[in-house]
Amino acid sequence: MAEKIVASINSLPDEIVHQVLLYVSPEEILSKIALLSKRFNRIAQEPLLWRSYCEGNFKYWESGHRFRERLEDKVHETDWKQLFLLRLGRNDCIARLVNGIVASRVSRLQKIEQICQYGYDAKDYLLSQCRIPDSSEDVLARRYYSCSVLDSIHRSLAIEEWAKYHKYAARRIDEDTPNSEKLNCGMRLERALGAFDMFMLHDNEGDLDEITALLDDIAARFRKADAYFEEKATRQKAFALARWLRSNNMTGLNDPTEVTYRYLRNCLIGRALRDEHHPSLPIISAAIFSAIASRLGLEAYPCALPSHVHVTVLSPPGISLNGRPLPEEQSQHQENMFLDPYGSDEEVPLDYIYNFLSRVGIHTGYENLLGPTATDLIVMRTAQNIRASFTSFRTNERPLSQLIPMIELNRGDWARNLQPALYSMIWASIMMVPVLPENDEIRWDWQQDVRDLLTYFYEYFPEDSWLVEKYVCPMYDTFAAPSRRQNDWELPSKRVRDQIRDIRRVDSSAKPPRRRSDLAKDVHVKYHVGQVFKHKRYEYHGLILGWTVEGASSWDENPLSPTRRPWSTFSQPFYRCMVGTDGSDHHVIAEENIEVVELRGGPEVLPPEIKDLMPMAGKFFKRWDGERGVFVSNLRELFPED
Repeated sequence: MAEKIVASINSLPDEIVHQVLLYVSPEEILSKIALLSKRFNRIAQEPLLWRSYCEGNFKYWESGHRFRERLEDKVHETDWKQLFLLRLGRNDCIARLVNGIVASRVSRLQKIEQICQYGYDAKDYLLSQCRIPDSSEDVLARRYYSCSVLDSIHRSLAIEEWAKYHKYAARRIDEDTPNSEKLNCGMRLERALGAFDMFMLHDNEGDLDEITALLDDIAARFRKADAYFEEKATRQKAFALARWLRSNNMTGLNDPTEVTYRYLRNCLIGRALRDEHHPSLPIISAAIFSAIASRLGLEAYPCALPSHVHVTVLSPPGISLNGRPLPEEQSQHQENMFLDPYGSDEEVPLDYIYNFLSRVGIHTGYENLLGPTATDLIVMRTAQNIRASFTSFRTNERPLSQLIPMIELNRGDWARNLQPALYSMIWASIMMVPVLPENDEIRWDWQQDVRDLLTYFYEYFPEDSWLVEKYVCPMYDTFAAPSRRQNDWELPSKRVRDQIRDIRRVDSSAKPPRRRSDLAKDVHVKYHVGQVFKHKRYEYHGLILGWTVEGASSWDENPLSPTRRPWSTFSQPFYRCMVGTDGSDHHVIAEENIEVVELRGGPEVLPPEIKDLMPMAGKFFKRWDGERGVFVSNLRELFPED
């Protein structure tokens, strides 16, 4: 029977065998099928087969591969099998590095940086680890660190997008340069704004390419809905698009209030496009309209007036908005009109704009304000909106449960969005400065932004050392005031580079552990790493991450690093904690204020604010142990007896 089956397969033409092999895994092709016979070995090398494996097994590709372009080329122009094996080998390397990151804190940042060098070639594997089953032994740690590496890769793509502004600013722009090129500043509007999404994307859909694809799809849907669009004049085209977007709820906010207006999600173009309600601030609504208009052949740009952003639509040179030729002496003139996609689908009269400006105290210089706003300024305005959302969250005195929607993008992710949101704003403020004039005040502002960035980097994002080295240090050397230079031969960035070197040195060294058995007989630490507690005075919940008997001030710069000091200063133990009020892991709480909560069962028994901390708890814990009622420590190197 077996001989008959082999004979029947051998009688099939190569094309049919090839179709059958598409249902066989590439691993089996390499280890079994290719070894069956000379014929099967030859068929197993078929480029179409390996191109199909590349497409089916890897969704994300580093831009240097030109993967989408190669799919359009002739199949024999690419060694698809070699490309597949390259990705397979990289996945194996990334898997080993992730295992090392989860297993030990020693050289953790170094391993993260190594993975980041693979760029988007690492994303498929990292996503698989971000979504690993709950039954995994180290589910929380594996998800957390895989997501942390992916976050750093996402941030690198965002910053790379903003860095295009520097390349543009370094060019000489002449009078013949098209309007769109001058105003886009070397960037595409939707990608420059989508860069903010990348800081809070985590393991979700909606990266820069997907934002572009969403806008392409919306433009195609609109074209299909308006069969006579091309026959219309500019004014009618603008009306048609504005009305279609409003009728499909693609712009604006539904019943905004003073509180909901400041929700973080309203500041993000990717979020607005993917959310079923498409919530967006005026600046994002204007950007969505402008990005779709450009795909339809309309020239439209955001016009950032004080406290509100409109859209200005330009007619083709020498043609009126109503489609009529202008006088010969106006052959290069472009008429313009204003729209407010956020709040209306009607044209905004110029008189209304003038009255609006008068109400905010502007009575002259209208022409300077009524032109299209360049993309770099739109990015900066969006950064200010994100800061306003962050400030609104921090200063609001309502209960935390009512504040969470202000910063939450997906269920339970509010805690891990707090710091990235502000981090994105600071990076944008730095990257949107191409050249600084010889002005000490402006230089000081830029250097203050750098100091803020470095503070956040050191405290929350040390895995971004490579990004700071790549972008901030060269800019610092260019922009820093002469007074920042210690010697004529010393670069201003030396201090930053020295601090990065110190971070890497600490990362590569093992820390002395803190053992309960080393404590003096009269010193007792009551609570353990991984326990859930409630603060006796303020009643919030948290997780114990570490302990010290040397006073609250004894923690060094690494909050989990035990230090060796005499026990003579003992008064009571203090605990390093992660708390549900802000998701921070930098809180130090005295033992007398801690009340451990006894819990048994699955994650559903945890207090709501602890459930929201689960994505971040993986920084310190492997999983939740429902039988013991504790989080299983991943800090054995530092607290081996907990």
